[in-house]
Amino acid sequence: MTGVETIARIRFEHFQNRKGIKRIARELGVARDTVRKVLRSQATEFSYKRATQPLPKMGPWVETLTAILEAEAKVPRRERRSTQRLFEELRGRGYDGAHDSVHRFVKAWRAEHARVPVHAFIPLSFDPGEAYQFDWSHDAIKLAGLPVTVKAAHMRLSFSRMSNGAQLGPPIGAE
Repeated sequence: MTGVETIARIRFEHFQNRKGIKRIARELGVARDTVRKVLRSQATEFSYKRATQPLPKMGPWVETLTAILEAEAKVPRRERRSTQRLFEELRGRGYDGAHDSVHRFVKAWRAEHARVPVHAFIPLSFDPGEAYQFDWSHDAIKLAGLPVTVKAAHMRLSFSRMSNGAQLGPPIGAE
C-alpha cells in the first residue's frame, strides 16, 4: 500500500527537485512502476487487495479444521484454542502448510459465524407480587402552612402498574 506521505514525497521529488523516476525509486525504496503510476495518476492513495485467497495446501484440511471450529464454537470463548494451537494440532495430523493460512481461514470462519443473531427474551408481564420498582425521593410539601422537605418512598407494582404513593397535598406554590 502506498500512503499519502509517500505519494506526496514522490511528486515533490519529481516536480520540485526535478529528479528522475529511477532515482526517486532508489531513494524511497519503491518500485519504478509505482513511481510511474503515482506520477501519471491524480489519486492520493493506492492499495491492493486480493479478491480471492488461494488455499493450495489448506484445501484438503478445510473440512478437518471446520469440524474442529464447529466443535469449539459450543464451548465458552475463554476455553477456545488460539489459531496457533489449532495450527499445532493440524501439524500433528500431518498438515505441512503455514500458520498464516490457518490463521486467515480461522479468522474468516469466526467472522462469518459470529454474525448469528442472538435470541433474547425479556419478559414484560409479571405475576402478582413477583416484581416491583422502588425508589426514594425528596418532595416539598406544606405541613401546617409551612413548606417542608420530606423523604418519600415510592413503590410501583410491576403486575398492575399501580403506584402505592398517596397524595400528600398540592405542591408548594400550587394554591
